[in-house]
Amino acid sequence: MKVLLRRVGDVSTEALVRAKEAIIRETGLPVLIDYHKLQPNLEAYNWKRRQYLASELLKTLGRVDGFLTLYLIDADGYEEGLNFVFGVALPALGVGGVFLARLRNEFYGWLPDEEKFLKRVEKEVLHELGHLLGLPHCPNPRCVMSFSNSILEVDEKEAAFCEVCKKRLMSRLAGSGGY
Repeated sequence: MKVLLRRVGDVSTEALVRAKEAIIRETGLPVLIDYHKLQPNLEAYNWKRRQYLASELLKTLGRVDGFLTLYLIDADGYEEGLNFVFGVALPALGVGGVFLARLRNEFYGWLPDEEKFLKRVEKEVLHELGHLLGLPHCPNPRCVMSFSNSILEVDEKEAAFCEVCKKRLMSRLAGSGGY
């Protein structure tokens, strides 16, 4: 099983590299980076909300054969019934995405903090990859698989799987031959 990281819009190389390093550190999976800048499909854009419908955008971007495909998306995303999402995973399709707009301090009117932004990217990439690998949300607020309803909750969790989720993850990886 391999992971492919792709970028949509103006995503820094540093964000891609940090995401790759986090995935390797936490899962041991091989990770490839596609450095080409993709443009989002405007059919998934809601002009009234100024956000992308996350699952629709991911469906249009699609999975690259042979890889679990994760997109870093320089935009804001939402799902029906939710004001926003930090990320979305579509396990049946083998594709997930992290929306970067709300991971930046500037979104909230705060001073920029690149290191904090990159740490948030790591956490959300690991979270969505965990879902792609079959992990549910975790009740442990420090676990990367805990659900985050705000940026403060993202900041509270570690960029790591708790022991329970790590065991589940390793069990799934040991038994998988997919992608």
